[in-house]
Amino acid sequence: NKKDMERVARLKKASLMDEKLREASFDSFQVTKYNARNLKLCRRYAEAFDEMVSKNQGLIFWGSVGTGKSFAAACIANHLLNRGVPVMMTSLVKLLELLQGGEEKESDIIARMNSAKLVIFADLGAERNTDYALEKIYNIIDSRYRSRKPLIVTTNLTLTELKNPQDTAHARIYDRLLELCTPIACTGPSLSLIHISEPTRPRLIS
Repeated sequence: NKKDMERVARLKKASLMDEKLREASFDSFQVTKYNARNLKLCRRYAEAFDEMVSKNQGLIFWGSVGTGKSFAAACIANHLLNRGVPVMMTSLVKLLELLQGGEEKESDIIARMNSAKLVIFADLGAERNTDYALEKIYNIIDSRYRSRKPLIVTTNLTLTELKNPQDTAHARIYDRLLELCTPIACTGPSLSLIHISEPTRPRLIS
């Protein structure tokens, strides 16, 4: 048990998750009329994760600031980490800073990231819209696609913005994400998991 706990601690440390999200859990939710369905869906995703891996099934949590997107993703991450599943959760802004810092090669960072069974990228759309940033983000997401492993993304962008990108550089990123991930709408009061729109294409657990 001690060795298992130490391994979980190492996995959490390596995940690059913000400190405030490391204790997020499904049990800490106070279920409301808004969050019950999303909470159930997220729990089922985590509990059926082996099936999600086999289907390369990811999620996009989208909605306004403070609607519980990162918390929802962190609950899935911690559920899996506590069971010894390698998960990396980090913001795309932080990842771009790491790449620009030059302390590690881009190929090494991507290889380390793709060794995780699940990768979670927070705050898509918060990065600078430079050619450099957009190219790196596409490379990161495309490498995940080619690794045949799922990813989860959170974003303040709307589903309409994701489906109608402003230019080709954004279209490459958003098209790839929508191919991999089911969109989940988070709306309403801050820090709540709210109503989920019915997914159209990829299907989740029946």
